[in-house]
Amino acid sequence: MNYEFDLWGWYVGQAITPGLRTTTVAPANKSVASTIGAPRSNWTGVAWVVAPYVATPPAPEPAGDPRMWWIDLGPFKDRLGMDAPAIYASTSDACKGVVGMVEGRKYIDLKDPRIALMMGVLIATAHPTANPIWPGSGPMTEAKRRAILDTPTTEYERHIKGLT
Repeated sequence: MNYEFDLWGWYVGQAITPGLRTTTVAPANKSVASTIGAPRSNWTGVAWVVAPYVATPPAPEPAGDPRMWWIDLGPFKDRLGMDAPAIYASTSDACKGVVGMVEGRKYIDLKDPRIALMMGVLIATAHPTANPIWPGSGPMTEAKRRAILDTPTTEYERHIKGLT
């Protein structure tokens, strides 16, 4: 059986087929009520926790042209610093999932909530673990995530050049 969660991790029901936001781990609380403060299962990336439900507003649109936040894959990896090779070298499911999420993309939208969620999984699991081959690597922190996702792209990094 597959158990589905939304972009913010809240349990939304069962799914017939596995997908990007499903797990085979059954939640303890299968409520899908949207009552603020009611107990509801939330997926952390490794386990379900029962937490008071919080309404999740739509992500605000960035001011200006949203394409200003589209970063090419190479510069995105550059922003990860020594965590990038540590993620690729890791055998942890969290790191393998991150690689699967970004590999093959033409660009990363830094304002896509799925990217923030993906990095949240690394934070929650304390990955990547520090790897002595890559000095300064691991683990992902909230400060690192903010620096990577909240810093506007430069012309060099930007997927579409010449935007103003």
